[in-house]
Amino acid sequence: MGFSPPPGHNPPPWQPPPYPQPQAFPPGPPAPGLPPPPRDYSDKQRSTAFLLSYFLGIFGADRFYLGHWGLAIGKLLTLGGCGLWWLIDVVLFALDVPKARDGRPLRPPPMFGEPRVRGNDVLVAGILGGNLGVDRFLLDQPVLGVIKLVTAGGCGIWHVIDVVLIATGSIKDARGNSVKWD
Repeated sequence: MGFSPPPGHNPPPWQPPPYPQPQAFPPGPPAPGLPPPPRDYSDKQRSTAFLLSYFLGIFGADRFYLGHWGLAIGKLLTLGGCGLWWLIDVVLFALDVPKARDGRPLRPPPMFGEPRVRGNDVLVAGILGGNLGVDRFLLDQPVLGVIKLVTAGGCGIWHVIDVVLIATGSIKDARGNSVKWD
């Protein structure tokens, strides 16, 4: 006894089962000798976000700028976590860790010449050891580093000016090149 379809029923024609679609692989490193593919940057500037963090981060201005409203309000209400959250955020912005609200990296400052020194390193050195001239030593400017060390960063004024120059990409190394932003 077999199964027979009811009269007048026409079964659909046979079709092969659907095959899985090929998976898109994430882009790997560029082939040797080829330049890396261009990055898709946010319309938010890295230097603006850093300077807001450095000068007004205790009030959450940096996070308001990036559209991270919850973090911004938290920083505002705690005065930058009594300064600790502010310091951590300043270092994170110097290292280019925070992203814009859409997840894209922030647009770096322009580069000129043949940059060799990493801007992230110089900026962190300027923040943490700028009064000791560490940033100038990294830029291969030992005379300025020693003067900055002896004057305690020009009583703090030279220190702040150098941090702003580094963040905006306006500082030069000993050969006249800008710093390199990865």
